[in-house]
Amino acid sequence: MQNWKIEVYYKPEVPDTVGQGILEDIADLGIRGVVSVRRATLFWLDGVLDAQTIHRISTELLADAITQTYSAEQLPGSGDSANTSAASPGAWTIEVQFKPGVTDAVGDSTVKGIKDLGITGVNAVRTGHKYWFTGALNAALLDTIAKRLLMNDVIQTFSISP
Repeated sequence: MQNWKIEVYYKPEVPDTVGQGILEDIADLGIRGVVSVRRATLFWLDGVLDAQTIHRISTELLADAITQTYSAEQLPGSGDSANTSAASPGAWTIEVQFKPGVTDAVGDSTVKGIKDLGITGVNAVRTGHKYWFTGALNAALLDTIAKRLLMNDVIQTFSISP
């Protein structure tokens, strides 16, 4: 089984309006020190797929070639990695995803889109979001931001990484 994680995010020259909106929401909470926020959509693909097929799925279905790019990596135990990260040195990240058992309508639609491309071998797709933060940050501050702005504790979970 080869499991892949794909991150789809705006190219550096394209404004990230969602990230900018989150930055404004953080300021509205009275939190200071956050300089920038960028967001990516995450796709975890479960199935038998090679790097060429992942590239095709990413470019033909998941990312807009004009404004977005992607990175993909095989998860541990799946073989070689093809990761190209969008993170900046010193940035913190928060990943938000659905809890096990919660229906992921975007994931289900992605499976259908992959099948519509004529690609087989995908068993399931889960989705989420990744946020990159820069500024004067710590884990406690990011925990507050995640819980107040980025996720719904009833159906989602999150993780923070420096």
